[in-house]
Amino acid sequence: MVYKIISIKNLEEIKDKLPGDAYEKIYDIISVLDREYGEHRTVENDGGLVIYADTEEELEEAVKNLHFSRKTPELIDAFGGYVNKLYLRDNETGFNFIAPKKSKSRNKWGIKY
Repeated sequence: MVYKIISIKNLEEIKDKLPGDAYEKIYDIISVLDREYGEHRTVENDGGLVIYADTEEELEEAVKNLHFSRKTPELIDAFGGYVNKLYLRDNETGFNFIAPKKSKSRNKWGIKY
């Protein structure tokens, strides 16, 4: 399952469907976006959103569907059993993609875990 999360209100609606570690990371990211860009923004506005996927395969599909001009993420962050990839659409809009890690060695982005 893939969830697009744009505000704390939206996050709270699906809180029970997300693992604890992922929820906390998403909450931290969305809190900053709400504070800096407003909680009533849309995907077209500045700020951005978080996309959570249950698998890395679903995550990769979500990345492909958004057609970013850059194919390489600006940031890759491994935390707990998850990976967070940040893609920037422009100077003021970022998309964080979060999914469980696939294996316990090295994933396709080169992160060791």
